[in-house]
Amino acid sequence: TSVETLDQFQIKEESRVTVVTLKAEEFDGEHDKRSWVYIVVLWIVSAWAMITNFTQAIFIKLFKKPKDFFRKILWKMGRDPTHFSSFFVDRFSHFNHLAKVAAAGWRSLDIFYNYHERIKPQLNGNFEGLITRYWVEKLENRQAVTNRYKIVVNLLEDAFRKFINEPEIRLISIASGSAQAVIEAMRKCNFNIKAVLIDLDESAIEVSRQKAREAGLEDRFVFIKGTTSLLERVCQDFRPHIIEMVGFLDYRSDEKAIRLINRIKQCLLPGGYFLTCNIRKNHDKMFLDWVLLWPMIYRSERQLAKLLVNGGFSPEKINIFYEPFRIHGVAICQK
Repeated sequence: TSVETLDQFQIKEESRVTVVTLKAEEFDGEHDKRSWVYIVVLWIVSAWAMITNFTQAIFIKLFKKPKDFFRKILWKMGRDPTHFSSFFVDRFSHFNHLAKVAAAGWRSLDIFYNYHERIKPQLNGNFEGLITRYWVEKLENRQAVTNRYKIVVNLLEDAFRKFINEPEIRLISIASGSAQAVIEAMRKCNFNIKAVLIDLDESAIEVSRQKAREAGLEDRFVFIKGTTSLLERVCQDFRPHIIEMVGFLDYRSDEKAIRLINRIKQCLLPGGYFLTCNIRKNHDKMFLDWVLLWPMIYRSERQLAKLLVNGGFSPEKINIFYEPFRIHGVAICQK
């Protein structure tokens, strides 16, 4: 484990944001680094997808949707089930294609989180199996997001234990998706934990309800279809000890992120914890941008720390944990 501090975010001399890079063996993570040959192939495939997708987007802009922003056109192309980015990636692999079509949603993350347990056993020796293993299994970003999931589970467990003497521990998950990490952490802790899951996607709510039922925890959850605009209303009666928001900052501008973080801090009970994350730039970015058409806002550890400090959290109460690839950073902040 390597530990560093970000001293430019000082509030007082001894106040610094702590950044920790974890080793894979510390949390049963993955760290199978790719060779330079794999990376060159990834960049070539990504460059070709960039040319073809860019050309298609220009055609749509000129002749079909002249009023749409270019970014919006690319986003819709990526989510279109009839669109394929690459012969070598998603044309002949159902799982690669779903990862693209469902980007930024729970279905794509479900493939990444559960690849070894659920997806890999379905693959055989045909071409689909070959390219699924080549991209989904080997991709460092897939490994990193799985690492992120495991780190979040561990941090949630630790946060629950901070309130072990409370008669009831209350958690809110924003943009909760399938809530797999929340459910797994609650399953591991035999405490009286109640959770409110907020997501705009009806299918995400249904799958999280099913996962909670399978874990025998459905009676501990409230499921709400909605956006972050509901946060204060929910917190009026359900005063949370912990607020979890994993993945959402990857799509929020600095200004919107800071406002939301400040609102979250105000909703927490004194001594409560906010858990979030953000992706860093990495050599798979071009693949995510142009093959999966999965746009995100990439931030360094310093930029992530700055958001949290500007959102109202004291530097000495912020810890950022990076998985071994240093692609995903998970931050936990105490009010």
